[in-house]
Amino acid sequence: MAREEYSVVVEMDDDTPILREELEFQDFSSGSGVNGKITQGKQTSASSGFNDASFFEPHTSRTEQPRSQHPFWAVEYYAHYFDVNTDQVLTRAVKSLFPKEEFSEVVGPNVNTDLYGPFWISTTVIFLLFVTSSIAGSIAAIINGNDDHSYDFKILSFGVAAIYTYTFGVPLFVWVALKYFGCKPSLLDTVGLYGYGLTVWIPISIICIIPVEILRWTLVITGFAISGFFISRNLYSVLSTAEAKTSRLILILVLAAHAAFSMLLKFEFFSYSTKLH
Repeated sequence: MAREEYSVVVEMDDDTPILREELEFQDFSSGSGVNGKITQGKQTSASSGFNDASFFEPHTSRTEQPRSQHPFWAVEYYAHYFDVNTDQVLTRAVKSLFPKEEFSEVVGPNVNTDLYGPFWISTTVIFLLFVTSSIAGSIAAIINGNDDHSYDFKILSFGVAAIYTYTFGVPLFVWVALKYFGCKPSLLDTVGLYGYGLTVWIPISIICIIPVEILRWTLVITGFAISGFFISRNLYSVLSTAEAKTSRLILILVLAAHAAFSMLLKFEFFSYSTKLH
């Protein structure tokens, strides 16, 4: 029997709706994938106070640093805050003497301020203040004809307390005040400003050996102006987020505390008088 072949023609209506959303290809190029597996993109944000693993980090768009697995009271927790080289510390220290640009630009947009520089700069200032003030006292004793001059080691312990309190204690109070008034500061950056702001007192302490009172006053005022401008300028970006009256009040208190610290250095370390004056 002959085999019949059938030809069926199916007509498609041009008005048949097509679900285009089922035919569209999805673009996963913006997501992150590992070994061909598509993973959902996840936005990272900087640490926020005590809510995250670190309360040192700022509330800004900086790249998030690797979180330490150690508790914040452990020494290992602070290891990566000392992960800097000599060139970086020297560059930041020199830039604090000539504050023409924001310190965050000097450090880098994706890099956090370190604790290594503030610690060693403050320690250097303590050592130099003791040595240079002792030399200045010896020179004053020689000029005044006093042969009974002896070194005062109490000034060393005073310097340790004063400098470390100013470097780490004052920034803590400033950070707490800024947080209280709704600002979003970084404790690490605040400590970095005060720590690197001490750089100017290194050359000043050496020059203050010269037994000329007007020169010493000029140097102390210069040190106050340079370091005060460096600190206040870099804090202003955080202070500006608060109310105008509040930001002005905090700025005045910061400069007043800085002025008191400068006068403390002058009267405690370089108050030796000679017969020449």
